[in-house]
Amino acid sequence: MSEKSREELLLEYEKEYLQRLANEGKLKDDDVKKSEEVRNEMTVEEAEKVQADAAAQVQASSAAKNQSEDELKKKEEFDNEVSKIRKELQLLKEMATLTEELESLKKDLRRPSKRKATKKKAAPKRKATKKKALNEDKIHLNHFMLQ
Repeated sequence: MSEKSREELLLEYEKEYLQRLANEGKLKDDDVKKSEEVRNEMTVEEAEKVQADAAAQVQASSAAKNQSEDELKKKEEFDNEVSKIRKELQLLKEMATLTEELESLKKDLRRPSKRKATKKKAAPKRKATKKKALNEDKIHLNHFMLQ
C-alpha cells in the first residue's frame, strides 16, 4: 500500500467510527462536523507549515549561494589587489636599488681621483748599438771602395 492510500483508509475509518458514535447517541452530529472541520483545518495548517518551511529553506539556500558568490568575488578582488601591490613593491625596490647605484656613481664622479695625472716624459732616442754602428761603417767603406 502506498502512503496516500493508507491515510485515506484511516480517514474513512475515522469517519465511520464518528458516524457510529453519532448513531448510538454518544456523539452529536454537530460534534462530527466540528471534528471534520478541525481535521481539515489541521491539514491546511500542516500544508501551510510545510510550504513555509520549504520556502524558508529555498530562501536560505539562495542567500547562502549569493553570499558564497559575493565572498568569491571579494576574495578574487583581494587577490588581484595583493598581486598589484606586490608588483608595485618590486618596482619600488628596483627603483631604490637603481637610485642607490646612481648616488654612488655621482659621489665617485665628485671625488677627485687619488692618483695625480703625471706627464709622460719623452723617451730619449735610442742610440745605435756598437754592432749596428760597425755594420754601417763597413757599408760606407765598401761603398767608397767600389767607387
